[in-house]
Amino acid sequence: MIHSRSFTLFALVCALLFSLTAGTAHAAKALKCKSNSGDVPKSANGSTCDANVHTTGKATATASGVSNATADATGGSATAVATKASDASAIGNSGGSGKATADGSSTANAEGDHASSGTSIATGNSTANSLASGGAGVANATAKGSSTADASSSALCFAQATAKHNSTAEATCSTAAGFADATATNGGFASASDTGPPTCTPGTGTAKVHSSGGDCH
Repeated sequence: MIHSRSFTLFALVCALLFSLTAGTAHAAKALKCKSNSGDVPKSANGSTCDANVHTTGKATATASGVSNATADATGGSATAVATKASDASAIGNSGGSGKATADGSSTANAEGDHASSGTSIATGNSTANSLASGGAGVANATAKGSSTADASSSALCFAQATAKHNSTAEATCSTAAGFADATATNGGFASASDTGPPTCTPGTGTAKVHSSGGDCH
């Protein structure tokens, strides 16, 4: 009788452990949507993904850890990845590409139009936005550690904003061959433009701008 009860208890414990392990693995599995034509939405384990291609293009959206990822392409490519309670949105139109990555309660939005490229990376409760709307322009935004970064390119030019540790950075370019690069850390603020004067407010941290409109630090 004792051996029988022990075996039964052992079997129940094994079954419970297997169930918990399988449930954890299932919950941790990323939700992925891919499309080369049409709309492909999915929802599971508290996360959602949506990959939508209008006319032609490629869209890929991946979400996990109660996150949302959306990729939308019209004659371009879009890639969105969201993890750990985050939101990521990517758009690629007319030969352009958008790539957004968000992790750790963050938000990332990226758009590339007319053969331009927009890339956004946000981690650790941050927000990153990039918009490249001019022909062959580039806009990159990176925000880490409760920061905000915004980059915008509306011509054949380069805009890059990088913010880390409770900082804010913004960069804008609008003229051919122009460039704007802004970096802020540890509570600093940096604003760069290819046509106007720069702004650097380091506060207790750092702020640096290098642009065709001027430099500061």
